[in-house]
Amino acid sequence: MALPLNTLLKSVDDKVTEISAIHFRLHARIEELEKENDYLRQELEETRRQLSKALNDVEFLTMSHRLADSPDSIISARRRIARLIRTIDNCISMLKEE
Repeated sequence: MALPLNTLLKSVDDKVTEISAIHFRLHARIEELEKENDYLRQELEETRRQLSKALNDVEFLTMSHRLADSPDSIISARRRIARLIRTIDNCISMLKEE
């Protein structure tokens, strides 16, 4: 036996209401996930910057330890490098004068 039209319409209306509620929740969840995604992208970029800085620090420290074994030899190496830089600057000045 066929259901009355009112019953069918009520059933369709209930299903539309349920689907609308699901649709609304899904859109809210999408917005929430997009915000979380943006936050995670920013956090990833900051982490990459920190990693780059840390790698530069490691490279610097490795180089400084290769230059000298002790603090005294580090000071000596710095003085020698400074003296070499001054010599190079003097040479450049002399070349500019010619």
